[in-house]
Amino acid sequence: MVTSAWSSWPPPKWTGACTVLLDGEPVRSCLMLAVQADGSALTTVEGLAGDELHPLQQAFADCHGLQCGFCTPGFLISALHLLTENPDPSREEIRAGLSGNICRCTGYVGIVDAVRQAAIAMRS
Repeated sequence: MVTSAWSSWPPPKWTGACTVLLDGEPVRSCLMLAVQADGSALTTVEGLAGDELHPLQQAFADCHGLQCGFCTPGFLISALHLLTENPDPSREEIRAGLSGNICRCTGYVGIVDAVRQAAIAMRS
């Protein structure tokens, strides 16, 4: 069961919280019909962890990159896409790569720090 891809209509200020990867590309699930994903590879935050947390999930916990949790799945999926495309992004590239996501609780310092930490962990 997928519980991470939030949906509400109208979307709350287009937060990006519903972001999933569809065939490796980030999309907003709240703006799609399920039939549009038919035959495609779909990745949600539930698909990140195996027996242990994914390095992104661990980094978000370590760096306090989450608070209420509403936006976290979208940030994790967007960060995963960013790090797949660019394994060593600068802070500015991280901010640009996550610009489609909004957090109203934490600010962005912890989130950017978490993506940097995960980038290092994922390269080793």
